[in-house]
Amino acid sequence: MAIMHPRVAHNYLKDGYYPTDTATLQAIAKRLWLKPGTHRLLDPCCGEGKALTLLASTIAQAPQCQVHTYGVELDTERAIMASLTLDNVLRSNTFDTLIGAGSQSVLFLNPPYGDKVTDQMDNASRSMARLEVQFTQRCLPTLKTEGVLVLVAPYPSLTPAFSRYLAQRLHCVQVFAASTDRFKQVVILGQKSDRRGAQYQEERDCLFEQLVAIGQGAPCPIEAATTMNVSPVNHRPFRFEMVRPDTTQLEQAFQTHQGLWPSLTMQFNPLQRQQVPRPLKRLSPWHLSLSLAAGQIAGKVVSNDGLRTLLVKGGTQKVQRTMTSIDEHQTITTKIDQFQPLIRAIDLTPGEDFGRIVIIQ
Repeated sequence: MAIMHPRVAHNYLKDGYYPTDTATLQAIAKRLWLKPGTHRLLDPCCGEGKALTLLASTIAQAPQCQVHTYGVELDTERAIMASLTLDNVLRSNTFDTLIGAGSQSVLFLNPPYGDKVTDQMDNASRSMARLEVQFTQRCLPTLKTEGVLVLVAPYPSLTPAFSRYLAQRLHCVQVFAASTDRFKQVVILGQKSDRRGAQYQEERDCLFEQLVAIGQGAPCPIEAATTMNVSPVNHRPFRFEMVRPDTTQLEQAFQTHQGLWPSLTMQFNPLQRQQVPRPLKRLSPWHLSLSLAAGQIAGKVVSNDGLRTLLVKGGTQKVQRTMTSIDEHQTITTKIDQFQPLIRAIDLTPGEDFGRIVIIQ
């Protein structure tokens, strides 16, 4: 049986759309600096795209920076609005997308909040079944190593299980309260790094205890904002696509690309796709054998005198030749594999031989 809190039900009615306030976005931007190079910023719950647009425009950056923004939004109207300001937008459920691993330099994540659990779960599994936890687990692999995660979430979601998950995957973590306390939000900034080794045990335990304390209601530590230097991404192609388009999206794709029908002849007619040049002079038996072995002799062939027409297909076949020798003490049998050229043809010459199968070898 599925259980859903009334607040979560209301969250679903709005598709989880509660935009990040401007003051919080400005506080995030003050803590980031983009190094020279190409940067990709991803918001998997981008709404109308205003948050990511503001963040991308206010983050301090080096002179030679190229910033590209990517968003995913489930609601059709909001996705259309986001496409006006973001560089690339998918109208899809985030869990129905394919986004290249390690392709993003900044992951901005303000997902839907709430519990969606079943009575078949134990307490540990239930604490990791919150929506914000599931979105984090789904999207964090898209972030490059040393890329920055910006997670906006209510502090009660920092359960021991989720805090341990973050402590094992982030370092240089900063936590501060959001400018609005409507949803008890905190902002977690951290650079992605595998911290599961024994050498990180002390650092990992310290961060784990800090996050758990905040999740239990302790105030965020008052620290001066520290700037995180964000490294650029590489230029390798990556996937940014949906895997379950609806009928409307499929129709738009077919109108844009027209499918395979315009190129049907080219795709299924190899003679038009690749013309085999004719030889300049009569082939010697050696050259003829090579052409047969390569499968280049095929199709309709007319004899030099024009009296016979054949539909031929050239190729090779493997045969085994046996050699036997007898000496004073024993008989030696040797088997040798040989490849022989072979032509199969159908006689298309009008007359009594029409349709006869011809084999030349």
